[in-house]
Amino acid sequence: MSVMKNKCTFLTILILGFAANVLAQQSEEVTSVLEVFRITVNEDGEEISVPSTEVAPGDLIEYRLTYTNKLDESITQLYPILPVPIGMEFKIESATPSLEGASLSNSGNTFQRLPLTRQVRQPDGTTVTVEVPSREYRRLRWMVPSLDAGDQVILVARVKVINN
Repeated sequence: MSVMKNKCTFLTILILGFAANVLAQQSEEVTSVLEVFRITVNEDGEEISVPSTEVAPGDLIEYRLTYTNKLDESITQLYPILPVPIGMEFKIESATPSLEGASLSNSGNTFQRLPLTRQVRQPDGTTVTVEVPSREYRRLRWMVPSLDAGDQVILVARVKVINN
């Protein structure tokens, strides 16, 4: 029953978290499409990607977010955001284009460049800076400097489904 609950939770969070961003972008004639794939490896060691609507703990999931500029002119400073649902661990090295120029958030609305850090108070009262574990990342934001009329950009990121 918990696997089914994880599947439903994943889909609900994915749909709700992404819907607001898609609607905002489409009203400006910039459309976005999110595809979700489960990544497996065959006996030859080659990766296979299969469209997926269900996930289970241990699965490697790849998001492909495509933005298309349907305007007659270029746009600049596009900031696509990919939500990372609870129960998923973002795989930092998987982002394409690379995370140079991108930022991440573990709180929802405050973005930082990698590595994400936070202040932690020690038992002796001192404060130290520690890196935030990637399983706590909740949103990934790329910065697309420009997107010409009729062009598209495909943003890719992978997450691992973890047990909560």
